[in-house]
Amino acid sequence: MEADRPREIRASAEFSRCGLYRRRLDRWWSDEPRALVCGSNPSTAGAERNDPTVCRLRALLRDRPGIGGFTLVNAEDRIATDPADLALWLRGCDLATLQAHRRANLARIRALAADAALCIVAWGNLVPPGLHADRLAAALSLDGRRPLHAFGLTQDGAPIHPLARGRSRVPLGASLLVWRQGEG
Repeated sequence: MEADRPREIRASAEFSRCGLYRRRLDRWWSDEPRALVCGSNPSTAGAERNDPTVCRLRALLRDRPGIGGFTLVNAEDRIATDPADLALWLRGCDLATLQAHRRANLARIRALAADAALCIVAWGNLVPPGLHADRLAAALSLDGRRPLHAFGLTQDGAPIHPLARGRSRVPLGASLLVWRQGEG
């Protein structure tokens, strides 16, 4: 029977020419709209390779009605599997270069948010409150015109990461919460 057949998961990813930046990663299983998920720092996962975050996002989103896949973007598009590596890069990046990267990334995120079925923030405590976080929330929410969702909240009110463990682990099938920056 057609309806009982598992749906193939298709994949793509967009990297910079130099390979140091991952612009987006996509996984989809139907023609229904995709969710836009925003994390903190991209890994080396790509079209041919998953990482634990991508696998968990597939598990959390695959059976959600009206969602045909997801596009994963990050607050910073510099590949840094370890958040400490991203912090080191940020400290060493000159201000003009960092601003140019962030402007381009925010423009890309805003464009993707406009086409997304819903936007999910999932960066844990890795995006500190401040101007960049405010601009990121504005791009994702289209300046407050669309709600932002989260899988859950950290103790500080930050949007929980899909790989959270222990009591914070996101159960499969859990409802998404509406997330408002600064609430907690």
